[in-house]
Amino acid sequence: MPARLCWMKPLGGILPLLTLCLSDTVRAETSANFQVSAVIEAGCSVDGLGLAGNAGTIGALDFGEDSGLSTATHTAGLIGNQVITLRCTPGVTLTMAIDGGQHEAGGIRNLQLGGGTEDRLQYRLYADAGFNQEIDIGQSRSITITSAVMNDVELPVFGRLVLPGARVPGVYTDTLIVTLDW
Repeated sequence: MPARLCWMKPLGGILPLLTLCLSDTVRAETSANFQVSAVIEAGCSVDGLGLAGNAGTIGALDFGEDSGLSTATHTAGLIGNQVITLRCTPGVTLTMAIDGGQHEAGGIRNLQLGGGTEDRLQYRLYADAGFNQEIDIGQSRSITITSAVMNDVELPVFGRLVLPGARVPGVYTDTLIVTLDW
């Protein structure tokens, strides 16, 4: 409470008496302001990351089964059995690059028959289901985030395998590393 001084003269005395009087009717107000803000950055969230940013398995391309003598063309889209969830804000610039895999040779990705054999099947990756936009080894490709809200992002990866005929029967495999950047 603010204070004021009151001078009072005692009855019968000649010395003034100093008396402190308190009053709640006199007061002063002081105000100030401060700024509050937040910045929302465009970006992505990856849930389920392992150690050192390793996201584990994000899917599989399955070209199916065929005869060892077949010369058929097989196509596949990335089957999302993801262990991670990738979500991006609208407007983010997300890029994806895919390496050459474990059996890349001469700039071509290859499936290789297990068991130490060098028997291989060449395959190619594409960024569209029409197989018009090939994804070269290590090439950075933009992924458009079309939704106005944060949703799970599906990576646009499609594969094409043309069987050469006369191949040893067995399971041919490869493992690719996908690098995402935003």
